[in-house]
Amino acid sequence: MLKLNAFKFFKMKNVFYFCFTILLFSCKKTKVVDSNNNNNNNTTQLFERLISPSTVNSAVTAYNSQHYVYIDTVALRNKLFVFLPGTTGSPQFYKLIVKKAAAMGYHSIGLMYPNNSDLYTAAASNTDNTQFGKCRQEIIEGIDLSTGVTVDNNNCIKTRLYQLLVYLQQLTPSQNWQQFILNNDIDWSKVVIAGHSQGGGHALFISKLYSVDKAISFSSIDWNSNLGRSADWVTQPGATDVARLYSFNGIRDQIFSYANVQTQLAEMGFTGPAVSIDSNQPPYFNSHTLTTSATPATSVLFPDHNITSLDSYVPKNNTGGAAANFDAAWGYLLGN
Repeated sequence: MLKLNAFKFFKMKNVFYFCFTILLFSCKKTKVVDSNNNNNNNTTQLFERLISPSTVNSAVTAYNSQHYVYIDTVALRNKLFVFLPGTTGSPQFYKLIVKKAAAMGYHSIGLMYPNNSDLYTAAASNTDNTQFGKCRQEIIEGIDLSTGVTVDNNNCIKTRLYQLLVYLQQLTPSQNWQQFILNNDIDWSKVVIAGHSQGGGHALFISKLYSVDKAISFSSIDWNSNLGRSADWVTQPGATDVARLYSFNGIRDQIFSYANVQTQLAEMGFTGPAVSIDSNQPPYFNSHTLTTSATPATSVLFPDHNITSLDSYVPKNNTGGAAANFDAAWGYLLGN
């Protein structure tokens, strides 16, 4: 594994974020699901909505890429799946996994939120090892806790999600988005929170703040390169039982060292041992830590970091869907 000093690391990551965005915007868009299709051969009724955050709240002026909302009204499990994109990414690049959750009966949302690289610039080599947690909490709750990030109440993850649920309930009352609201707040007990990279860290941090149904981290870690250890929040007690935490990581991840990932998951008490989806089938010995060394669909820009959930990198079947072993792994993570 290539070792980089802090300056080179962040320079490398900034180039990655820029190129990452250029690559993804150049990708061909997939066909939008026709929610009005009356073909009797269909066994699903999948609704898709693309909603700009500023449509929900006019005070939003940045990070305004559309939320992606899916619901299959045929067989609902009355749980909410929320997926948080990685740094500089947006929900349009994570449609496969959000659609998978909808196909499994979830009310499913790819949520846009403030996700630039400020979090890592402020915390990844800071001698104050509380900065990761302070920055994440500000991004999640909009409370001014750090000079490293600037996220107010209108733009934080919690407010964006709550206001989107209210908006969806008003827009389509028959789909019962209201069930995920309790006492004018999110009913976290019905939420499966997940995310990739920065978003995966937010998912796990949210599980510390609130008792969620489940939290799933894809290719994520909070590691202080200066101190050589996990962020302080990692080992702090949380509201969610660790038995409801899951992770999925690429063994050859070019952004986060897998050795450090293993250390952090062990510190958090994840159920193991790590099991590869490449050579095993569900239920993966009941492990909550899945891995892959598969060949990504795209070979540029840190592919093994993105392979676990980013549409362009996930291995595909001959119809453009996730390859069978990835589809099975997502199904296990979502349904176990």
